[in-house]
Amino acid sequence: MQQVVTQQAVDAASDAIVAAGGKPTFRLIQQRVGGSFTTLKPMLADWEDRREKGDETVVAVPDALLARGADLVRTIYAEVAQQARVESEAVRKDADARVGAMKGELSEATEEIARLEAEGVSRTEELEALRGANRALELKVGRLEERAEQATRFETDLREVRVALAKAEQQVLDLQDQLAKASDVQQQIASLEARLAVAGVASKGLKGKGRGE
Repeated sequence: MQQVVTQQAVDAASDAIVAAGGKPTFRLIQQRVGGSFTTLKPMLADWEDRREKGDETVVAVPDALLARGADLVRTIYAEVAQQARVESEAVRKDADARVGAMKGELSEATEEIARLEAEGVSRTEELEALRGANRALELKVGRLEERAEQATRFETDLREVRVALAKAEQQVLDLQDQLAKASDVQQQIASLEARLAVAGVASKGLKGKGRGE
């Protein structure tokens, strides 16, 4: 036999839910007193309307129904309270889990900040070291460029000296050639003088013989 839902039962269930800190809904009311949506909706709306107006109609209720309603209210209150405790515990656990997760994230963020700060100091020191090394390299490059310029000037001077030396060597060769030619001339002169001397002696002998005859 289908249970008959009355306005008083809906009111009692709604009051019990409110007393337990909840909000009456169709599902909560249906779980406690049964009935369909079309049956419960106007009754719940009537209860809400009377609650907003503060108008609670006094209806004569039989003692047996009042006792049954009281038992129902206690049952509903116990169920709502239990559900509220379960939901509260779930909310608390979820909140604790979220707080723990946020603390973990905060700790990781703090560690990351510290690491980045330390890395920033390290990077600053590394940058200063690189700048010092760069300045040293610039000085070395400057000295090398100066040496390269000196080497270039030295090579130019060396080429000029080599050209002058080649000219001097050529002049020496020319002088040696001239000396060789002069020596030949002197030899030729000496040979001519010797021939002339021989020729003079022969001429004198011939002249002496002519006069003797």
